[in-house]
Amino acid sequence: MRLLRASLLLVAHSAAALRVCGVELTNARPSATSRALDGREWPAAFPFTESDLTPEWAGSDGLFYLLPKFVQHAGEECRSSLTEFYRQVLPPAGSGDVLDLCSSFTSHYPKGWRGRRMVAVGLNPLELALNPSKTEWRVQDLNKRPELPFDDNSFDLITNSLSVDYMTRPLELFSEMARVLKPDGLACMAFTNRCFPTKIVPAWSRPFTDAHHAYVVGSYFRYSSDAWAEVAVADVSPEGWVGQRDPAIVVIGRKKSS
Repeated sequence: MRLLRASLLLVAHSAAALRVCGVELTNARPSATSRALDGREWPAAFPFTESDLTPEWAGSDGLFYLLPKFVQHAGEECRSSLTEFYRQVLPPAGSGDVLDLCSSFTSHYPKGWRGRRMVAVGLNPLELALNPSKTEWRVQDLNKRPELPFDDNSFDLITNSLSVDYMTRPLELFSEMARVLKPDGLACMAFTNRCFPTKIVPAWSRPFTDAHHAYVVGSYFRYSSDAWAEVAVADVSPEGWVGQRDPAIVVIGRKKSS
């Protein structure tokens, strides 16, 4: 009986969809992390200092990524969950304009998906050139130059997969994201609990929990621009206990309609 009840609960969970920033997500689940920004009392000013955003190894990111790595930065189940998330937020294939920041040889989009325009911005030209979803690519160190070389209101969707924890000038970058995003567009910042420890900003590890990470990214949205209409968290982690699988968390910002 207990096994049957557990199975029914699993089916109900799988069939249900959570609405996050106006998007119905069939693989999102309620959790402490998904509620990390709910009812939060925010301080009057941005809560992180320059030292909070200066990694232990603060050398050139271009040098760090000079050679292509071609490695995955999350477990297979986590990557599959992230791909399913993107399937639900991407424009239909052949349409829409998408910007992928901190991109590489993969954006974790569904296999075969290509939009009208997909700009992959990253650090290694060989990896970017092999990204199957891109229609164009650009090498740019966003920690040196967070200004995005695109017109206002250019993109329907902005993504960043597994690299928001390395951003050292997040307020400038997120302000630029708000500028180039179309009204009602989404910016989706996805992360897990894997990282290069010497490259993450110290704020990410104080403490090193999914809920705190969601708070950090939520702060980037909140204090960067008043153009964000809504910021929320989607927990799209695969099934299983922590330690058995990597979490998959996405902090989503929706731009105001006008």
